[in-house]
Amino acid sequence: MDESERPDLPASLRAVAYFTILCGIGTALTIIVDLFHDKLNINFGVLLIPAGFGLLRLDAGWRKFTLFMLWMGMIAFGAGCVVLVAGWGDSKMFVYGTVIPFPSRALAAATCGAVFVVQLVQYRVLTRPDVRRLFGLTSKPGGPSVGRERDSGPGGSASGPLPGS
Repeated sequence: MDESERPDLPASLRAVAYFTILCGIGTALTIIVDLFHDKLNINFGVLLIPAGFGLLRLDAGWRKFTLFMLWMGMIAFGAGCVVLVAGWGDSKMFVYGTVIPFPSRALAAATCGAVFVVQLVQYRVLTRPDVRRLFGLTSKPGGPSVGRERDSGPGGSASGPLPGS
């Protein structure tokens, strides 16, 4: 895509992309620190660095990856919040293999809830209709995908009309 053809990105999409890159850098730093402590830490979160740049380039594949990572995070932090509020777990969190002690269960639950809300906001930005259009997705979520290279012919067939019709 030419620079002249490239649409202006909404500030919210740029914020999500930059935050995604920042989270990937944080993951990379934990991997490096663990290597210095003689621990091998294999973490797919480091792929958030190219994912963030992919969001800035409006790459639909990196958008899907980012949505997948957000779903995994929302499930994990939502479950963590429920466990802490219900009183089933202790107030220690394990983030990338590192124990983070919290002074109280309420603070740990509030932290899980805050991270969940941040991820939910990112998810909402990436699934907004105007952002979906930027990525070449014009159908509603859950419906058949219609993109730049996947436009369908008459009758909704991607291969065009049926023979003899």
